[in-house]
Amino acid sequence: MDAGLSEPMTGPGPGTDLIGPGSDLAGPTDTTDGAAPAAVAASPLRRRASDSIFQSLMRLWPREGRRPEASIQTMARLRSAFRGCLVDLIQEARACGDVRSQLRLEGLFGHIVHSTHPEDLWHLRASVYTEVARARSQAEAERRVALLTLQFDLSRGRLKLWNGRG
Repeated sequence: MDAGLSEPMTGPGPGTDLIGPGSDLAGPTDTTDGAAPAAVAASPLRRRASDSIFQSLMRLWPREGRRPEASIQTMARLRSAFRGCLVDLIQEARACGDVRSQLRLEGLFGHIVHSTHPEDLWHLRASVYTEVARARSQAEAERRVALLTLQFDLSRGRLKLWNGRG
């Protein structure tokens, strides 16, 4: 390029009201150290990698639209039950060298570990069913999911209250 020419603008100009990487409101975008800029990372409009668009929008909703916090004991009990349903499958996949099954199960374990609410785990029951049915049988998958459902029945009264149905 010629030294007298400036580089073209890639984002919205300073007169726009959009917040984005090229906006003056987004803050500095120099991430040479690998960290996200503070203004962008703290922005409630920025989606987390694991969030759906709906979950991102729910963060903007007033407080009554958010789920109440689940107790630490409830989440620990539910996570333990989910891991217990899958631990033999992942050990077997490692022993047999079945990389595909191992990766699927490790991904499911990651979702279990990072879940923040019983509803998140409730939706993972289908994945548990699928993995157990692949490795064992449909009857075993139904048995294990029934055991997981019992764990939710223990706190069903609380879940109804959380959802405003109780």
